[in-house]
This record gives sequence, structure tokens and C-alpha cells, in this order.
Amino acid sequence: MRLEVGDVDRELTRLWEQDAHKQGSARVGLLTLVALVSEPRLLERVQKVVADVVKVHPLRTIVAVWKDGATPALTADVELHRVSAGGAVCGDAITLEAVGAAREWLPGNADRLALADLPVCVWWVGDLPDYDDLFDRMVVNADVVIVNSQEMDLRDLEKLSVIAARSHGRYALADLAWIRLHSIQDLVARFFDDEAGRAHLASVQRIEIEFSPREGEKDAASTRSGLLFGWIAHVLKLPIVAPQWRRGEGWAEVQLGGVTARFEPKLRPGVRPGGIVRLSIQCQDARFDIAREDDPQVFRWSREVPGVPTPSQLLRIKSLDETTLLCRCLERPKQDALLEASMHVGSRIVRPIAPRLSGRPPE
Repeated sequence: MRLEVGDVDRELTRLWEQDAHKQGSARVGLLTLVALVSEPRLLERVQKVVADVVKVHPLRTIVAVWKDGATPALTADVELHRVSAGGAVCGDAITLEAVGAAREWLPGNADRLALADLPVCVWWVGDLPDYDDLFDRMVVNADVVIVNSQEMDLRDLEKLSVIAARSHGRYALADLAWIRLHSIQDLVARFFDDEAGRAHLASVQRIEIEFSPREGEKDAASTRSGLLFGWIAHVLKLPIVAPQWRRGEGWAEVQLGGVTARFEPKLRPGVRPGGIVRLSIQCQDARFDIAREDDPQVFRWSREVPGVPTPSQLLRIKSLDETTLLCRCLERPKQDALLEASMHVGSRIVRPIAPRLSGRPPE
């Protein structure tokens, strides 16, 4: 039902009372999830995800979308989330549509519609615009802020690093792409569980990362591969002051002290854009590899360490959907120092080769 924003609370109260008479549902809401949809084409996807999240975490959702238009207008649609069609109610569903300059009204109205005295989670969906303050205005009263660097450009790693630095004492920053990297990080850590593996950390010479590119990809690396390498460089304490880049047809290499890192796009069906296809760490006398098999959810883990025969292993790692990733962010809303450090290091490394802004700021 399309409403004026001022009528939202009244309509939600009416819907809850109506349901209480039919099913006796008790009104619930543990927090407010505000999803900012940067492109209208993403709206349907976001609405499906938040509807699934509410089945796990009862909450109020505010999905905000905007479009161009000469006459500013801000309207709302409201309904109740249900665990199934005709089933029990599990939260409020509010959709805000801003036209033209009414986009500037979203922060104040989202704050007013949030559940009082309960946590607020802001989820920015899509790419971050270069010259825009909506994100900064929306996170002022947030407790958790969620992004997905996988949907952004390589240069946005630096922007996210700045956001992470500013978040201290204000909100916890989470990145869906970072959560997707956890399985790769766990496999890398297994290489060095024993003394035989750790003995070769000091002699790392070359790191190769293959990633599945986005359509029309022009960046030297995906943001996820840049974030992964930022984590590796942080853990190995590689020098990042003056990274030396070289680039050829279908590859890019960066020199950090005595370590060379190579990034190559390898399109693989079944692998999300930006996803890691292969990771290889080559040392003076040892080699460590993680690579996807023909089945993109099966990884081959292998290492060659002198004097320590280690059989290769095949592991099936299920690709997490957006609903699961979002739920994990809501279940563990705290600062992630390792994410922040990896963003900082990764952004410093890719800065020389990340595309610069192509336009001038608006007047």
C-alpha cells in the first residue's frame, strides 16, 4: 500500500492489530535493518534477501531506493514479514521510494522510522558513488554497517579503509566479501599449522592469485583478490610503502620487497565475479597451492615441503548466499581489526594501479 511517510507507523499498527485478531501474533522486533539500494535494478534481490533474513532474526526492515525525477517525492509501502505464506508474522517491512531531490530526505526519515532504543544496521547495496554524502549521513546513528566490496571498484578499497578508520567508537563495519574469504583464509592457515610449514614463511618469493572477473573487467585485480592479498601482506609484514607495478595483457604484477605478487583474471563458470579461482604461495624450497576443480565448489589443497610428504586434499566448500552472509554479520556485530588492517594494507598496495576518478565533482 503506497502511503505518505507520516502514515507508516499508523498503518503498521493497524496491520499488527488485524493479524492479532486472526492469529494472535505478538509484535516483535529486535533491531532495524536499513537497506540502501544504490540502483533500482537491485531492489527485487534485496527485498527477497531481507524477507529471508527476518525469518531468522525478527526485525523491522526499511528498504530505501531512489530514482531520477523532476518533482521531489518520498513515499512508502508497508506490509508484514511472515515466516511463510499465511504464517506467523516476524517483522515490519517498509519500502521507501525517493524521487529526485527527495533522496536527501532519506537519512532523517529512516532515523524516525527505526525502532526506538534498539540497534540499527545499515546495509549499503551496490557500488559506492564517488561524490556523494548519503552513506556518511546514513551511518551517523548506526550500530552495524554492512557493505559488499565485491560489488565495488578496486579504487573503493581505499574509500572503505577510510570508512573503517572513521568507524571506531561509532559502529562495527562488516564486509560480505570478507566473510566469503574466510574459507580461503582457513585453508591458507592450514599450510602453516606445523613447524615444517611455518619454517618457510620467511622465504616467500612469489604469490599468484587468479580471480574470476566481472563482465568488462578492467581493474588489475578484483576487490576480493586485493583484499585477500592485503591480508597476506599484512600477516607476512611485507613492505607496502612503494609498491612497484608492472602490467601486461591479462596479468598484473606488484613487487613488495623480495616478494612478487601476480594477479590474473580467469573466467570460471559457477564462480561469482571477483571470486578466487587459484592461490599459489611459492617459497625458496616449498610451494603451497589452493585451486578450484572442475566443480567450482571443490578445492584442491596441496603443499610441497621438503622432508614432509603431505597428500593433496579435496574439500567441498559451499558458496554462501547473501542471506547467510547477512545473518552472520548480524550475529557478530563487532569491530574486526583484521578486516580493517587488510583493507588498509590492500588499499595501499593497489593505489598506484587503481583507476582514478573519471569525472569532476558536482558544483
